[in-house]
Amino acid sequence: MNSKTGKPFWYIAGSLFYQEEQSKKLLAKMEDCETEIFNPEDLSGDSFFGFTSSAPLFSESKAAVVKSFDSVKNSDQFIKSCANCIESAIIIMTEETKTDKKLSAALDAAGFNLLIEESKKQDITARVIRMFSEAGFSIDTAAAGQINELFDGNLSMVKSEVDKLTAFFAYKKPQTQSDILNAITAKRQDNIFVFIDNFTYRKRKECFVLLTEFIASGENLRILINLLFKRMRDVYGMQVSKDMVKENRYFLLDRIKTGAKAWKKQELINLFSVFAELDYMMKTGQTDDEAYLTRLIGLL
Repeated sequence: MNSKTGKPFWYIAGSLFYQEEQSKKLLAKMEDCETEIFNPEDLSGDSFFGFTSSAPLFSESKAAVVKSFDSVKNSDQFIKSCANCIESAIIIMTEETKTDKKLSAALDAAGFNLLIEESKKQDITARVIRMFSEAGFSIDTAAAGQINELFDGNLSMVKSEVDKLTAFFAYKKPQTQSDILNAITAKRQDNIFVFIDNFTYRKRKECFVLLTEFIASGENLRILINLLFKRMRDVYGMQVSKDMVKENRYFLLDRIKTGAKAWKKQELINLFSVFAELDYMMKTGQTDDEAYLTRLIGLL
């Protein structure tokens, strides 16, 4: 991937899947490259600029990859300092696709190439179809949309699921698209929505039992967290205004109504505060999905 600015500096903004996809393409173009990964906490000392300012000793080139850049304070000042790093390629990755004026100006002045993910729904659907196609599975736009919704647009999770399906169908290829969808959603979706219903109705014991089963079977708990947040948002919406959830199918609307009776408005506000706190802790590596859900269940 050629540099448009003439410098080997790239700023990648988008989902974790997009970051991984683009950074792999960039690094693949760099022959015999020594690569060093830096997290936000690694940038306060001299290690980053020491690495990027010294010539490679045992390789042809060097690349510094900065992850979770959205957690870096004074990000524009850091970017400005990168302009003087002449011995290493720099790849900065963030999930935040919007930049303020200071950061935009700093990126432009330092000569960074910008790779920003397009978040249009049709683009994501097309990428889901392509991932399945590359693995030998044929799905249409409607099926890709269902899969995208189940995984809440997280393409890293979709990729992981494609890998699981490849192993699952290693000796017997799916005959129809329905076989593929059933393999993805059958047991997982049933159990996930049983958990969500139990959480909605504040059944703590049942939630702990199901969580233990999820952990033992190696299920991806991030899907559960995303869908649980959506359900509880609807429960809160039902208390504020029934029109906010009127588009839900009847069977879901009935469950949301029942859940709305089990929670007081202030309890839901407190719940969303915990969601926000845990999301931040996840983003900064202070907790994991298992601890996240355990904390939420403790509020029931």
